[in-house]
Amino acid sequence: MSILAVDAGNTRIKWARHAHGAWQEQGWTPAAQPQLEAQWASLKTPARIIVSNVAGSATGHAIASASQRWGIPPQFIRPQPSQCGVSNAYSEAERLGSDRWAALIAAHHLHPGRDLLVVQAGTAVTIDTLSAKGHFLGGMIVPGLRLMLDALARSTAGLARQDGEIRPFPINTADAMMSGAANAIAGAVERGFRQLEARPLCLISGGDADILLPLLDIPIQKTGQLVLEGLLQIALET
Repeated sequence: MSILAVDAGNTRIKWARHAHGAWQEQGWTPAAQPQLEAQWASLKTPARIIVSNVAGSATGHAIASASQRWGIPPQFIRPQPSQCGVSNAYSEAERLGSDRWAALIAAHHLHPGRDLLVVQAGTAVTIDTLSAKGHFLGGMIVPGLRLMLDALARSTAGLARQDGEIRPFPINTADAMMSGAANAIAGAVERGFRQLEARPLCLISGGDADILLPLLDIPIQKTGQLVLEGLLQIALET
């Protein structure tokens, strides 16, 4: 069965088509100006379209509009109390972000029977815990790198938004801002890891994963598109 999975985040809409047991075509488009109709023009007709959308109603309408070429309404997932072997401890299950839910399902599928710390480093950074039995225990949300830098530039008179590098104790403002933001996120991840009694397998994905990895002083591995993989598992089960 051909399945088109779509991960609509606040910055990018990422998509990939799965068929014959493997991912086939894939791509991304800016969430602010999506070009899905052009990108999907040459795709083979999928049997299903499954979507995680945390970018708002306008993005959802853009995905639905692009899907009309095949006459297939997209399925927008919502977190459930339990699905694909993962149980949801959120006080209101449906309020958990659909991207976080899909990533947890993917992590459990890829590493069954392991305690996990799942980090997604995007516009926002999420740090979620999953028990070996598939129980989502809760998590944290931290502003991502660009959100932190934008907030500093927007809310202060003397800190202009500019690109910097990560250095120990920087001696210029651009590097100081970048180093502070990156180390703040790394510190949140490491603190989350050390608060857990069981030492989990740590996974990180997302656009800023490569920036954060060298800063993390815990065992952690970069993994692929967890949200897309989780969407695939949901589609295969439902």
